[in-house]
Amino acid sequence: MAARLCIMIHLLEETKKEDDYKKRQQTRQLRNTRTILRDVDYIRHYRLSEDLINMLESELAPYMPVCRRSGGLSLRLKILCTLSFLGNGSYQKLIGNNLDTLISQPSASRAIHQVIDALNNINIVQKYIRFPQNSQERQALKQSFYEKFKIPGVLGCIDGTLVSMVRPHQHEERYYCRKGYHARNVMIINDADLNILHVDVTFGGATHDSFVFTNSIIKDHLEKLHNNGEVVYLLGDSGYAQRPYLMTPFNNPNPGTPEEHYNTMHSTARNSVERTIGILKGRFRCLLVHRVLHYDPTTVSKIVVACCVLHNICNRAGLSSPTLASTDLEQEKRILGTLRQAQLSQDNVATGRLCRAQVVRQLWRARHM
Repeated sequence: MAARLCIMIHLLEETKKEDDYKKRQQTRQLRNTRTILRDVDYIRHYRLSEDLINMLESELAPYMPVCRRSGGLSLRLKILCTLSFLGNGSYQKLIGNNLDTLISQPSASRAIHQVIDALNNINIVQKYIRFPQNSQERQALKQSFYEKFKIPGVLGCIDGTLVSMVRPHQHEERYYCRKGYHARNVMIINDADLNILHVDVTFGGATHDSFVFTNSIIKDHLEKLHNNGEVVYLLGDSGYAQRPYLMTPFNNPNPGTPEEHYNTMHSTARNSVERTIGILKGRFRCLLVHRVLHYDPTTVSKIVVACCVLHNICNRAGLSSPTLASTDLEQEKRILGTLRQAQLSQDNVATGRLCRAQVVRQLWRARHM
């Protein structure tokens, strides 16, 4: 009796092993079956075209861990899984049930972390997110900005945006914003073509935009350029302190005055950074403020940088900009709309106002030219 029971248990175990093996084989076959054939479908599902995905696979390969297990996930599958997560803002269990990336949630989690780390490699970041390093590069950006917006000396525009996340285990007070949730405060600088020149993910949601800029390497860099006599500006909203290298709008100027004319041109040009952030979040919806990232602050920062790298890849390739659903757009505006409040520093404010007055006169004289 005992021997018969042992044989039956052994047969059941062998049958289960065989069934599991067949399931793995079927899963691999499904993974290798191309269910997406058109570029428009690639872009809808993964935000990148097939050619860009192929390029990304080639560029990330040196920075990905070597798969030593037979039948492990391919690099391409890991990239598709990550792009699906970043683009749709879905949780990993939804990705694991996707026919195109048919993998378990733990495997999806590992794949996402590996690809995000590769996209944050210094060589990848410096290739795709690059603040101008010399006078020739700066002049090219100024010229491009002037051709579009007719304001001389401007490199780009600056703004902050919140990326929400779950409550961190440490230093909660650094991430708790005034709106009542935890977030990263992300500083973004864009050029005239909506490419991201710089992203700062250092600070939590409790930190004001002006403080983030004041403690950034870009502020020190622009200050050095100004002290060396170079005319170079960023455009920012009234949440920033007016500086010689950061132009902000006037508060309620009188109609028909040079200051009002300056404000109109400033607003039109500065709208480019809002468009950049809108396209970034529309393309990679995991960054939408009402779609909370369930990661620690360090991983959230890496996700933001990865999305900025991918944004520039898509933008420079000329891919069409996605549009947010009206419900997503309204939620984003409702949550962020009350967070704009000026918090001016007095450092270089007087000099900054003199520089702004000079720009105002220059634009006023050129308005009919």
